[in-house]
Amino acid sequence: MTSHRIRTAIVVFAALLVVFNAGLTRHALDDNGRTGLDRGVTNWAIAHRDGVLTPTAVTVSALGGTLTMTALATLVCLGLSWRRRWSQAVLVAITGLGAGLLVRGGKSVIGRDRPPVGEHLVTVTNQSYPSGHSLSSFVVVGIVALVLIPNLRRTALRAVTATLAVIFVAAVGLSRIYLGVHWITDVLGGWCLGALWLLACLTVYRYLTHRKTRAPATRLVDTHY
Repeated sequence: MTSHRIRTAIVVFAALLVVFNAGLTRHALDDNGRTGLDRGVTNWAIAHRDGVLTPTAVTVSALGGTLTMTALATLVCLGLSWRRRWSQAVLVAITGLGAGLLVRGGKSVIGRDRPPVGEHLVTVTNQSYPSGHSLSSFVVVGIVALVLIPNLRRTALRAVTATLAVIFVAAVGLSRIYLGVHWITDVLGGWCLGALWLLACLTVYRYLTHRKTRAPATRLVDTHY
């Protein structure tokens, strides 16, 4: 019964993510952030810039960038491979690579303009939706945390690590708004699409792993007939 409830909850959560992502994508196609929530949040962020927050936001944004996330995923894959945890290494690699493809594809298809260049505090050259930093950090940090946290022995350490992962992903997304290079719906879209991709990868991985572990037992039972 518990397993059934978990599966039902996952299906419901995935459906909500699909609906929310569809709404955000429709908004990105119809609106360039000049009005409404996007403009209001950006204006608020610009009004609260200061000499402490700005360098912090630049640093956090850089840590959540493509280069850093690629390095993190690569190091984790190498570490898992060294310990012969091949399936988890492949999971991290495919999840990370898929995130990069989703970012490129989404930006190319949607083609949404970024906030005005005069509001940017860092240099950017591609499209706005979805936020690549938000999507990539969500997926890479998420999958790394899900793979590594179960190996931590102390419950408190697990909780702290999970909390830090959530805070980091949130900080990366918010830094992109503060720096004036993304609308808030770009960030929300990145998180939402990232969550869907992460959930899909974990679901397939769990299915394949469960199937692999059941196969020997099934063959053993068959030999008695």
